[in-house]
Amino acid sequence: MSEPTAPHVPALPAVRRQALRHHLMNEFERPARRPQRMLVLAPAAGVLAAAVAAGVIAQLWAPDSAPLIVTVEQGEHSGATLFLNQMAAAAVNKPEPPSGEGEYVYIKSRGAFAELGDGPARLQPVREREIWIPRYERGDGLLRQPSFDLPIIGVIPERETLTDMTPNAEVVDLPSDPDELLAKLYRERDERGRGNSRDGAAFTAIGDILRESLVPPQTSAALYRATAKIPGVEVVRGVTDAAGRRGVAVAHTEGNRRDEWIFDEQTYEYLGERSYLVADTADGPAGTVLGTTAVLQRAVVSKVGQRPER
Repeated sequence: MSEPTAPHVPALPAVRRQALRHHLMNEFERPARRPQRMLVLAPAAGVLAAAVAAGVIAQLWAPDSAPLIVTVEQGEHSGATLFLNQMAAAAVNKPEPPSGEGEYVYIKSRGAFAELGDGPARLQPVREREIWIPRYERGDGLLRQPSFDLPIIGVIPERETLTDMTPNAEVVDLPSDPDELLAKLYRERDERGRGNSRDGAAFTAIGDILRESLVPPQTSAALYRATAKIPGVEVVRGVTDAAGRRGVAVAHTEGNRRDEWIFDEQTYEYLGERSYLVADTADGPAGTVLGTTAVLQRAVVSKVGQRPER
């Protein structure tokens, strides 16, 4: 099930270079307290999401302010299955992405992420990020975001060429049957033999695809139906993304942390993500936000570095 005119290639991504950096960090078991502060890079362990060439905009939370706390609402297990299947039914009626009209997928997002260790977690400023992903063929992409100097990872520059990226067509080339899709994700988790639980790893993998890919309608439907089969998935209502848009979240809790994908309740458009603690820990009380994002724009462009017309 690949994007129109895309060549058939082996399924699910060899993790993109920038995603690999975060996944590497995420595989370490974090002690109760760290000797130094470390930045949490993504709500659902996917990509470095935070910001870009335009610099700091809409700074909702200052890094020196008190931790942002949200109410830990009770999720709805039965509501999750209904909501996800409604989204799947709506997705198949949406138009296909334009074929043959551009060689790169462009995604612009906004995010804020917390530092952990040596006291309660604190959100960093909200910033923007832009990424250009090869659409059909493996090749170089581009990432624009503020520079970071991170423990273990080192310096991540403001503008970085992402070499030998997995193309969008390969990322979305997935089984159309939700049971097969979920079995594939479980199998890949078992092959790794580390990290999140099988259910948590499957939720994370689907979130990675939804976050920074251009997904055809049939693939979106399969992803939503597969998510509905993951034990522990819930719906949380009245959730706000990093752009201030309200929606409904599809959530999964792993340990003391809940990860949420946020959707518009009427259109089912993917809005962003949120991650927070659901219990009191050394990193803060229940409700402490670890990350919040918003996808602002998805488009197809002709060349790397080109921005779409608004």
